[in-house]
Amino acid sequence: MKQTIVFSFFLIVIAACNQDKPTATPPPSPAPSTPVEPEATLPSVPLELLEQLWNEGTQVDYIFYNYPFTMSLSEKPSIQYAVRHIAEQPAPLRPECKAMGRVTYQIKGNIVLEGDFYFSTGCTYFVFEKNRVKTYANYMTEDGVKYFNEQIKNAMQMQQQVQQQTPPSH
Repeated sequence: MKQTIVFSFFLIVIAACNQDKPTATPPPSPAPSTPVEPEATLPSVPLELLEQLWNEGTQVDYIFYNYPFTMSLSEKPSIQYAVRHIAEQPAPLRPECKAMGRVTYQIKGNIVLEGDFYFSTGCTYFVFEKNRVKTYANYMTEDGVKYFNEQIKNAMQMQQQVQQQTPPSH
């Protein structure tokens, strides 16, 4: 019995000592930080305005800053397709992003919505203005991204064809 008590006492002392020792495995490290999406600083275009453009829009014009072409849409289905390129979600303004061009949405010759569009890796959104003041910012939809990619590709192909057909000047 004496041996059992001594043995139990010995186990309790060892257990108590082990509780004070640091564990051999380090504590878990915090999860790697993932880039946090900046918060939108401007609201989304009001749904009523988008509905007005959808129902009454008569023209959409795109002017590209760094490409030698513009686009003008004046048929109802094309205008509605262009309006669908504006996503519902407000987009954050990113200082590293540069505007690719200007877009205007018109109803019977009056510009109802205008602003810059941003189209590069990580920067696919619109920033709309009222009286030259940034007022709304919306992401571009996937359809919009595909549309811009297609239009730029087609324009570049046409430009190459024209350059190949132009005889060298002497």
